[in-house]
Amino acid sequence: MNFITSQINKKINFLKSDGQKSELRAHYQSKFEYYLIYILSYLWNKNWTNADLDLRESIAKSILKPSIGTIVSIIRQLDIDNEFFGNKRLKQLSQFIDKYPNFRNEKIGHGFSFDDDIANYLQFFESFFEIIESSNTALIFSELDIIKVSREDVDSYKGISYKPDGATYLAWSCPKAACQFNVGDVYLCTEQGMYFRLSPFILIESDSEFFSFVSVEEKLTGRTKFNRLLKTASLTINVEEFEKLSILSDNVKRKSANGTVINVFDNNFKKYIDIGITKRIIQFLEKNRASVFATIWGHGGVGKTASIQRACEILCNQESKFFDYIVFLSAKDRVYNYYQGKVDSIDGGILSLEDILSKTNFIMFGIASLEEDQLINYNGKLLIVIDDFETFSKTEKDKIVSFIKKLDINHHKVVLTTRAAILITGEEIQTKELDEDETIIFLEESIKNEVPGFDTELLQRELSNKEIRSKVFEITSGRPLFILQLGIFAAQKGTLSLALNSEIKSTKSAINFLYDRLYDYLSTNAKNMFLGISLLVEENDLTGLISNLKFILSKEEREDEFQNSLNELIKLKIIVIENRDFFKVYSPDIYKLMKLYYHKKGPEFDGSVVSRISLIIADKSAPTEKALLDNADASRMLETEAEVENKYRYILNRDKAPYNIKRTALINFASYLISNKNKVDKALKLYQDYHQLFRTDSAYIESFAVCAWVSSNSNSKHQAVKILQDFLTTKPKLDQETYLELLGMLTTYKGVIVVSERDELKIKYKFGEISGKEYNKLYDEQKERMSELFRYPGSRLYDIVKDIDLMSLSPSCRNWVLDGLTHYVEIAIRNNRRSIGKQVCIKVLDEMPQNYQMPFISKLNKIESIGKNDKVRKPNEGAFEGSDNELAIKLKDAFAKKK
Repeated sequence: MNFITSQINKKINFLKSDGQKSELRAHYQSKFEYYLIYILSYLWNKNWTNADLDLRESIAKSILKPSIGTIVSIIRQLDIDNEFFGNKRLKQLSQFIDKYPNFRNEKIGHGFSFDDDIANYLQFFESFFEIIESSNTALIFSELDIIKVSREDVDSYKGISYKPDGATYLAWSCPKAACQFNVGDVYLCTEQGMYFRLSPFILIESDSEFFSFVSVEEKLTGRTKFNRLLKTASLTINVEEFEKLSILSDNVKRKSANGTVINVFDNNFKKYIDIGITKRIIQFLEKNRASVFATIWGHGGVGKTASIQRACEILCNQESKFFDYIVFLSAKDRVYNYYQGKVDSIDGGILSLEDILSKTNFIMFGIASLEEDQLINYNGKLLIVIDDFETFSKTEKDKIVSFIKKLDINHHKVVLTTRAAILITGEEIQTKELDEDETIIFLEESIKNEVPGFDTELLQRELSNKEIRSKVFEITSGRPLFILQLGIFAAQKGTLSLALNSEIKSTKSAINFLYDRLYDYLSTNAKNMFLGISLLVEENDLTGLISNLKFILSKEEREDEFQNSLNELIKLKIIVIENRDFFKVYSPDIYKLMKLYYHKKGPEFDGSVVSRISLIIADKSAPTEKALLDNADASRMLETEAEVENKYRYILNRDKAPYNIKRTALINFASYLISNKNKVDKALKLYQDYHQLFRTDSAYIESFAVCAWVSSNSNSKHQAVKILQDFLTTKPKLDQETYLELLGMLTTYKGVIVVSERDELKIKYKFGEISGKEYNKLYDEQKERMSELFRYPGSRLYDIVKDIDLMSLSPSCRNWVLDGLTHYVEIAIRNNRRSIGKQVCIKVLDEMPQNYQMPFISKLNKIESIGKNDKVRKPNEGAFEGSDNELAIKLKDAFAKKK
């Protein structure tokens, strides 16, 4: 016989010799049912492909959770050559096999068999064993080696040969040229070197642990239960053969156990690890009644292809059929080889709608037809999967979508996979990077699948370190493709820690695979944004302002277009949004690709981006409006007046520009016109043009008044006073210092004007340019104005500051206050209010440093001098200043005429 039966027989012989009949009963049953599975495994591997389709479909369903009667029935059905049930010499054997289900039910299952019936019970099995174990019963019951294939080398397979004596086992090797084996499987080997496969029904774990098939517990995963022979125990493992059990298979298509026909293709994974979207895909395919097609989209390496392929497996392996046909078609022309970390080209991908029609028609109808009608009018259930949809040309994409729209939701479903966010049609199913915890789980599973011999205890210790976990997530970005690569790399290095020194996601091959075609997938607007970003950021600073991006792309009035393009880049992980106002290019490598594409840009690029970015180039990190202002300010030294004016006028007339930016632009431009170009009148015109916008703004009023004051036109100086007076008359809400500044300015300007006019009046009168009557009239008017000026704004200014330490004021405010007080003292002197003027001077001398004191010392000396002159002045010596009166004017007039 063989190693396993010899081991069983040793146990049975011991129990016989020891008279343990009750124990013997269980071992007889175990041995008999092992023989049934042994026969089943032989016939299954020999005749499965020879059975007709209906038989295979029936057996595929009944093998899932078979009773002992079902096992016998399957054996009978698979005994196509009548090796057991048609051979006259084995007639008794077949009779025993046929009788066993009833016998088992009566004696073990549903009936009762006590010790008084044990002799009959044992006799049944012994008669069966006697037939089987006699010579020349059947080939598989002769003396045979059992082979467990454990590995393969370049030229040969290696494993263990278990000898029929039940005690000896030796190393085994077989050249690949002699025979092909599956690593991990169990085989029988004859003396002549013939091999018969026993897997997946017989399992060997070690030289003392043998298992036989019981049932397929879960078809979707091939989860299968085995019972241990000789000792009580069971084992449940995933058996791929049961998971992918097909009842028909050729080089083009296969028919799964539930009757679904699917074309043959290579899976994108060795063993699927769930990333969370397969359930959504199945739900769309089986439950959704709103759309014929769905789009699975996401970045490169996140599992789009693997997820839809897994969904196809589930549909083929579940107990009931949902689709009659599943056609998986791929436009993929390259794949990332995560074993070697490189991009491999692949051939045979579909390129057009014609390819889709031809291949689908061939799979379904056996004819490579380009006709759409027989697919559109198909009354069964058809699923078409189109992988890497972005690879098609735009023309072919349009044709494919047009074809899909003709399909009937009652009979058709279509699923597309793509990296391109703009190609999302129908139901949207997004797959994305895993988070840190999901990444660790995926890594553990991938290492278990790809490197079964890896030291899992060491791996667990390493993954208990938070820094290592974070590093795993960082260098893989949570992309399953890179996690798989990291697992392979860890096996090569011996530990995960050593593998983490490699920046997997940043290698040239990885960047090439992930991003080098992204530009082609973008819409025209998104392409311009992609290229524009390369002008806004730098390699050492990958951040930029969203407002600046919107500005250079001329999308400030087209928010929807801008957001759509922005979302394209975000979805494709080209950029991320930070703090709402800023974007950041995902990595320096993507920035390099952006620069590369910018240098190769075609006619689709909007050239105005370059001219608009020149407006904010001074500080690209500043908000758009600030950058525009900085650029305008910077242009004053190098560019022409017309260019400078255009930049400032652009800001002033720009709806998006904030109020404070416009105000600063106005003031800065006016300053440029006055200081650089000596064009005060043009600056005044500028202020007047925007008066309606800024008329309530104190900064504008102050700057406007200064501009008017510096004009050589005397009328402009009066305009400066009017600007200030009109503004203050509105009683604006101002902080104290601003109010003091404006009062100081107004006091200064009015004081300068009225004193200048008084001096001019005196000169005119002195040289006879005006008559005494005219002089008196103008003098009285000026005197009234001086009196008004003394009361307001002069006294108002002093009343506020007399209780304030002047040094506590800001420099700008303090300067205007001191200027105003200087002129206020002069007006006080001329209004014969010298005591007030003296108080002001003393306050300034007490509070201000020496460099501020000189004007007030002069005023104080003038006050003291006038006081002394008043004491010694003769009655007929009228002084024109401080005691002007009508008599003095008349005397002066008389002296003039006498001369």
